[in-house]
Amino acid sequence: MVSRGVCGEKDCMARLRTPPASIAEKIDQLTARAEALEHQLVQAQRLATLGTLSMGMAHEFNNLLMTIMNQADMALAREDQEKMRAALQKTMTCSEQASTMIRSMLGFARSSDQEVRRVSAADLMRDALALLGRDPKKDGIQVEFDLDESVGIEVAPVEMTQVLLNLLINARHAMASGGGFLTLRAYRDNDYAALEVSDTGCGIDEETMERLFEPFFTTRSGQSGGGTGLGLWLSRKIARQYRGDVSVISSPGQGATFTVYLPAAD
Repeated sequence: MVSRGVCGEKDCMARLRTPPASIAEKIDQLTARAEALEHQLVQAQRLATLGTLSMGMAHEFNNLLMTIMNQADMALAREDQEKMRAALQKTMTCSEQASTMIRSMLGFARSSDQEVRRVSAADLMRDALALLGRDPKKDGIQVEFDLDESVGIEVAPVEMTQVLLNLLINARHAMASGGGFLTLRAYRDNDYAALEVSDTGCGIDEETMERLFEPFFTTRSGQSGGGTGLGLWLSRKIARQYRGDVSVISSPGQGATFTVYLPAAD
């Protein structure tokens, strides 16, 4: 005789594997909430990136406006046609630079283009650098390129631009005190495309390296332009969504090299 209330072994195991409806519903709710919070974190980092870019662009835009005003004033005061033409040409050049700068920033800020398509890794790196706004040379930073134009990746461009901007902003910050060299590379590494951002800045110590990709971890809290601690976490998250990853090689005083690996698109 089987005692009441005692289930068979298979019955009990099945019940253990299948949570009651109320628990399953709770799990679904918590999962949905976690996804919503993660989306908010991504948006927060996007806004923080825009804030960092806007500070540099505002300074650069002001310089361009001052040049435009000065050259326009010179053109009005000149009677010599050649000198007047040269002043007006300079005015046009600065106006075009200012317009390109604003269009680039607005394009990044407003873009909701999540279409995954084949894009040039080299073009993405150049576009991200242009979004920094301020010419790196003005901060004593010399930019070097080693870009294989044939390397392609399949991504949503706005997402990968966010990744590269995070790395470029960090590299610029690492060289803020004395300038240095910023090297951008795009190359094929077996079945992967490698997008590399390398600087000759202050480098990263071992303790910081261990926590580098943790959300909310930052070494810039309380400083002007302090970070949210979400940039590198988000960069790795996006790369892994595309079956890739982000690696880093660094040591104190020896600069840092961040490499985004993504499946290469033939």
